[in-house]
Amino acid sequence: MSNRTDFVAGFILGGLLGTALALLFAPRAGDETRERLLDSAEELRDRARERADEVMRKVRDAAGDFSEVGRAKIDEGATKLREAVERGREVFEERARGMRGPAEDQRPEG
Repeated sequence: MSNRTDFVAGFILGGLLGTALALLFAPRAGDETRERLLDSAEELRDRARERADEVMRKVRDAAGDFSEVGRAKIDEGATKLREAVERGREVFEERARGMRGPAEDQRPEG
């Protein structure tokens, strides 16, 4: 993410420096220069907004993908845990029956 931030910062800084240099070396009247400066600033602002929107869309998409993967991993872990608990219960019941002996297993309930 740092590369994107550096790119956007460099883009904005480059635009500002370019505008400043254009003002220094442009042989135009003050009103015309100010109008061009405002147009350039608006264009730069629009480009920066578009770039920021694009970055945010990519971040949201990546977050959504990450969320889906995380949810799938949690579901998989929960299934494995349920299976392990069920198997543990079965083993416990088998051992408990073995400790009571066959006569106790044959007793009528009631």
